[in-house]
Amino acid sequence: MNGLTLWTAQALAIDFIVIIALFVSLKLIKGWVSNLHANDEITKRDNFAFGLSFAAGLAGLAIVLTGITSGNFADTLLEEAMQMGGYGLVGIALIKLGHFFQDKVALRKVDLHFEIVKGNVTAALIEFGHIVTVAILIRSALIWVLTEGWHGLPIVIAAFIIGNIIMLLVSQYRVQLFKRTNKNGDCLQQAIKDNNLAVGVRYAGFLIGSGLAITAATGLAPYNADNINMSLLYWAGAAIFSLVMFILLHLITIKIILSGTDISDEVNRQKNVGVAAISATTSFAIGLTMATLLGN
Repeated sequence: MNGLTLWTAQALAIDFIVIIALFVSLKLIKGWVSNLHANDEITKRDNFAFGLSFAAGLAGLAIVLTGITSGNFADTLLEEAMQMGGYGLVGIALIKLGHFFQDKVALRKVDLHFEIVKGNVTAALIEFGHIVTVAILIRSALIWVLTEGWHGLPIVIAAFIIGNIIMLLVSQYRVQLFKRTNKNGDCLQQAIKDNNLAVGVRYAGFLIGSGLAITAATGLAPYNADNINMSLLYWAGAAIFSLVMFILLHLITIKIILSGTDISDEVNRQKNVGVAAISATTSFAIGLTMATLLGN
């Protein structure tokens, strides 16, 4: 069966058990961090925003796990379980840290958690974009670092930090672009508070597309375990280059697809979710294409 042996079957079984345990623990962590009972919010209050926020965590963890499982199995089943569980918990911690950084620094004028508890779906979409993008960056770092076992963890964390700083620049770019193109004079944070769903869809799509584009750095920047500092410098340069290319390609493509349309007015003032969805999908398509063509 294509090389499937008793050993690999046992290792896969352990990986699946650990993965399921990680998904369950994520629910407990979500309730603890939110100081809420997840089941009450989802089933009794029917809080769609909270459910979307929780779904973002599940999606983010799944993305990170694809990076963890991309390497070879450990030497023993115990090491495999410890490595999968350890990296999984580190992944959850990095996702929480990264999206907290994006929420509090990039959009410091709005309390996304408070808005989500109120049922603000736009705030949940913004958080979805932050969490999934952070997870994509973590996965990119895991795949880029060729070192097996725990030795590559510090380099993964360093690449993750660099990626989050670059994504902060992306968030600020969107905030400033919104301020410059919005005819009403409101800021992006106010649009989130007003639950402008179109703004949330477009913003989240652009973030995820940017994160995918940055993964192209894994193919452009060589990783050399003997010169880690230079490798990280190459990775940062390749990530910035990929991001600039993504922004330019997005601007050109969306202008062609929606020629004659005032996209900012449609999304910001008219709250046109259809236009926002096209813009978000265009961002995703360009980012995915760059990641496929240039990344590992």
